[in-house]
Amino acid sequence: MASNVLAQTNTMSQPAESWFKDFHVSGFLNQTAGMWINPTNLKDYTQSRNNLATSRTWLQVDENYRLNANNQFFMREWFVYEPPYSFNSANNKFGAHMQALNDFYNQYNVRDAWWKLTAGPLTLYTGNQIVVWGQSLAFRVGDVINPQDTNWNFGFANLEQSRMPQWMIHPILNLPDWGAFNSNFIEGVFIPGVEPLWNSVDHPDGRYSGEYDIAGRVNNGFPAANHAPSARFDVHYPDFAYPGRTVTLGGDYPVEPGATNLIASPFSRVFYMCNNAPAGFPVPSLTGLLALTGQKNPAPMSLRRNCNFANGLVNVGAWHVPAVQWKNMEEGVRFHTLIGSNEITALYFNTFQYYPVISWVPYTGNFPAVFEPVQYMGATIDRPVPMPPSLAEYFPLVARAEAVYQNHAPFVNFNMTQPNAIRFSDLMTYMLAVDLDQAYAPWLTTTGNLSANFEFLDMIAMDGVNNLLDGPNGGDLNNNALKNDISMLFNVGTSYWWNAFAPTWTMIYEPKGTTFALFPSIQLNPPWTNKYFAKLGVIYVLGGDRNYVSPALFKGENMITVSGQYNFSAM
Repeated sequence: MASNVLAQTNTMSQPAESWFKDFHVSGFLNQTAGMWINPTNLKDYTQSRNNLATSRTWLQVDENYRLNANNQFFMREWFVYEPPYSFNSANNKFGAHMQALNDFYNQYNVRDAWWKLTAGPLTLYTGNQIVVWGQSLAFRVGDVINPQDTNWNFGFANLEQSRMPQWMIHPILNLPDWGAFNSNFIEGVFIPGVEPLWNSVDHPDGRYSGEYDIAGRVNNGFPAANHAPSARFDVHYPDFAYPGRTVTLGGDYPVEPGATNLIASPFSRVFYMCNNAPAGFPVPSLTGLLALTGQKNPAPMSLRRNCNFANGLVNVGAWHVPAVQWKNMEEGVRFHTLIGSNEITALYFNTFQYYPVISWVPYTGNFPAVFEPVQYMGATIDRPVPMPPSLAEYFPLVARAEAVYQNHAPFVNFNMTQPNAIRFSDLMTYMLAVDLDQAYAPWLTTTGNLSANFEFLDMIAMDGVNNLLDGPNGGDLNNNALKNDISMLFNVGTSYWWNAFAPTWTMIYEPKGTTFALFPSIQLNPPWTNKYFAKLGVIYVLGGDRNYVSPALFKGENMITVSGQYNFSAM
């Protein structure tokens, strides 16, 4: 305090205080390399049998500037380079556009940039921000504000890194205590929708053509950078026929790595409901753009109707990213309080589905990707687990729960007797969790602690029926939406030699298909510094239904990763 007062006097005998005394630059440089465990498993994705899964050089730079007690500025930049991959180059025989992927994962952009203004009980954040209202470690329940970029996420990024910042106004207003309600505050978000996306917009399938200025307001990368043929970290094609949902094509199929001679819903609808197209009508290939292959209409279909095909082409798109209009603005509000030992929040968010639903314009060849309006209402609660003090000393457990009700979520409709390819259902998603934080475990380690997490997730389709395609969160390729879609996370970690060795076991289990996603890792931290560390990890997916939702869709993309990181503070 005294130094600030002296600096303000600024007499002739004192040098002027530098304007950048409260300006700080920090960040890290991270290098990650990954090798496919068995490249021959990639035959469903590429002609390449190269062992290199990923090589990602990532520089993050943060600037913090504190103008005064009431004003602070923050900005973060990402500089990412990945080399050309044989995974992409080997697929050029299926389309020259695959060369575009050799620069697809590179980023040179400003990520976060916001100004923080404090005025009494009000704190106002304005700019490009990430706002997290959920508390799950692995699943998105109350985390509804920011879209995700999953183009590169599967191999070496976590949930936090996949979030896409949004330009928004984000006020937080502290409220006085009221009876049993303490630590009260209310926060809001207003997202106008101007979300330029300067990286990862050159999808070979053209999904964001002409919409680069607003593509950043929806999820980017579903299921991958390209699906014609598959890009890295892509998902499987349908591999079995299902009467009424798939169409078996003749000719020289399959035409791509891992493809079958099947067309799945919703694209099969055009064949079931429009089979009396003119003789010689060409059917689509299994590419992301469903380009023509010249094959003939191979099989008789039901529900014969006259359909109008523009130039005989089946068109997927356009991607109808919600335009920057008042009706497409996004607004949300959240209330926080403490009641005794219970931390409670309640939220509401008016937005649209960040994943598109591939619809069908009845009796045409057009399949637009639409982002339907949706509202979220939810709540969270955290509290210590009641137990005797003698036991709590060794096992400090915290219980977490969150639930979100999603109004009018869109699903692809399998029912071939209904022209409308979209059907709606409300969704109730809830998570129950228990955390063990820094427990004293001398039986395991005398120089570290034990931490563990367990999360149980259940997504309930309130109006679920057998003819809904799994979704709307990325979705299955050929399965029903489950009435109760259950996933579980188990994570346990400890350390030895004063955190020099920190092993962690993380896994996700899904009863459907008996699916396991295993992520064991060990982090090596030199005891003499926290400026750098190294991490060795494995990503392995097991399961009996590879066409089910993530992570089962990634079966076969098993890899070993090693990364090193150097943290720096420049000023």
